[in-house]
Amino acid sequence: MKNNCITVYIPGLWALLRHTNKEMPSLQQLLKRSDNHSESTLESETLLLNRLGWQGKYEDDVPVAAVEKLAVDNSSDGYWFRADPVNLQEDQNYLMMSYPSVFKLDPDESKSLTDSINQHFAEDGWHIEVLDNNRWYLKLDKNPDITTTPVWRVVGRDVFNLMPAGENSAQWHSWLMELQMLLFSHPVNEKRTEQGLAAINGLWLWGGGSLPELSNRHQFCLRGDSLFIQGLARQSGCEIKNIPDDMSTIFDDFTSNKEQLIILEDARMALQSGNMDQGMAALKKLENSVFRPLLNLLKSKKLNSMSVVDSPGYVVNISTSGVNKWWRRRNFDLNA
Repeated sequence: MKNNCITVYIPGLWALLRHTNKEMPSLQQLLKRSDNHSESTLESETLLLNRLGWQGKYEDDVPVAAVEKLAVDNSSDGYWFRADPVNLQEDQNYLMMSYPSVFKLDPDESKSLTDSINQHFAEDGWHIEVLDNNRWYLKLDKNPDITTTPVWRVVGRDVFNLMPAGENSAQWHSWLMELQMLLFSHPVNEKRTEQGLAAINGLWLWGGGSLPELSNRHQFCLRGDSLFIQGLARQSGCEIKNIPDDMSTIFDDFTSNKEQLIILEDARMALQSGNMDQGMAALKKLENSVFRPLLNLLKSKKLNSMSVVDSPGYVVNISTSGVNKWWRRRNFDLNA
């Protein structure tokens, strides 16, 4: 029998729903007729890595940076962080991170800024590489013994309680403050300020780690177009396919007897944008192109079971037998 099972990872889904109060009837029906659900505080990437056999500890960062780097250049030895350029605004007793949409960097600006940072922190073992103008990576020679918070959970919030934690946190807090002073008077930022553009006055470190060891890879097929899922396919050896525009065609190009693991970035990208219209558009797309066709596949028994994962948030499991129990009415408030 074919393994027609799908797990869809949609980080940021529940948070976006709380911000918009959008009606999503297909998702609502899936939740009402679900077999069970549980809460989780882990990142969606952590749960995906766990399915592939990663044995990382609960308190560990998700090694997003190393996996993404592997997708780009087929090599990411060492310990890597995402080092996202950010704009931090002081507001009385708070230090707020602006939404990334407030600035755009050109290649010359990125090179000038990272050259200065690398030169200043060379003796501390820092080396920043620029993948694109808004996606930078910091390579370290060894584990820094800190844990971090993913940037998408920080935008629009006070950063003071979300700074790196752990054994060496004091040193890293000192370095990051030193970095802010370096960037404050940088010629790139002086020019941007004169032009009315947001200054790049900090880096947000997150997603730290070395390449994960993965043991369970033969029973899964991955789908997605993000650097993370591409790097994960390369590291695990899993088959990888594109995400269809309409999930009703999910089995049209699929012949293997493997569970499909899919990661969708729409909700999280909308949250990071800070744009309500983009958030509503993302939810509309998910409802029409994902939840409605998958609900129909379950009802027609072409799909055996599916799970919807958003974490921090919920893991919801739905089977074809459960979704056809029309009398089932589980209480699941999307906006709670």
